[in-house]
Amino acid sequence: MAERINMTKTIENFKWESLLDLTGKGLSQFNAVNKDLNCSQLMRNAELDFTVELKPVKFENDHGSIITDDKLKSLVKKTSDKEEVLVSGLTEQYHPMQNESLARLGDYFADKANLSFEHCFSYDNSKAITFLANTGGSFNIGDDKVKNYLMFNNFHTGRDKTKINTTNISIWCSNTFMTALKDTEQFMIAITHRVEYTNDLEQLVKFKIDQALQSNEQYKDQAIMLNGKQITESDMLKYFVIVYNPQLLNEFEKHGLTYKAFNEVNGSGMTQIKRCYGVYNDIFEINDKTYKLQNTGNSVRSDTMWKAFNCVTYNEDHLRGGSDHGDSRLKNTFTMNGADNIKTRAMTQALELV
Repeated sequence: MAERINMTKTIENFKWESLLDLTGKGLSQFNAVNKDLNCSQLMRNAELDFTVELKPVKFENDHGSIITDDKLKSLVKKTSDKEEVLVSGLTEQYHPMQNESLARLGDYFADKANLSFEHCFSYDNSKAITFLANTGGSFNIGDDKVKNYLMFNNFHTGRDKTKINTTNISIWCSNTFMTALKDTEQFMIAITHRVEYTNDLEQLVKFKIDQALQSNEQYKDQAIMLNGKQITESDMLKYFVIVYNPQLLNEFEKHGLTYKAFNEVNGSGMTQIKRCYGVYNDIFEINDKTYKLQNTGNSVRSDTMWKAFNCVTYNEDHLRGGSDHGDSRLKNTFTMNGADNIKTRAMTQALELV
């Protein structure tokens, strides 16, 4: 019998410097212990088998009496021994997705597509749940190995949709990126909480997941294309500017698109542009300290658009936000927010430049 591990506590206590371990080596012990479990079993081992339920909002009036508002609802987390309000101010039009329902989908595809569920954890005080499944597929870009995954993300925030999408993880640097970002909608299934999750809806979701699982070969072709495009240092800096703030491009071009422009140009996105340029040179600055990056994989990529794209994903996964934003960083790493996601823009721009 697999050892019971409180994965929720483990993840929520992580320091941000350990996210590289989180997406790479950090969960290897958890994987080894639970490698034979399906998604539902993994969920129970991580103590994420709680339910959520809408209940009327209760508040205390000026006279100390408890008043119930039947029009407004709270989303309540229920376990065997307690209840906890996750979010309030909802209406009856909100239909929560149970973790068990999402795990059931995972079990179905574990059998059908031979998925191996490796990670199961929560963050944001149990408002976000992630199941990460290895599809068994992978490809190499030089010495850089990229593994294919399917992510199941459930949210109890009152606003975020339940999302299922393909993703890839670079083994060299633990960067995560969506498959075929230029066509994000094709490879991401978003389930709104405005409708009830019925059996008919589940069958539609299964059909869409089947389609998404076919996307990895297309992503491999795009990665090979990016790796085949040699670029100069100026090309790379231009790319970083376009990704984070294209309005600054004219100012950078006035200064020759070199690092010297950092002393002359100011504006939104400059911190991220500087960090990406630092990753390109295997260094970065955070909290006024300079660090030497280890294991970014830059040495095996040469100066290609693939390297430029990975500089952005490395910044987004490992550097952005400093060291005190573990929950938001996890959400940024393991979820997808459509066209607003920096990684989407980074891949789209990289393909257009190629």
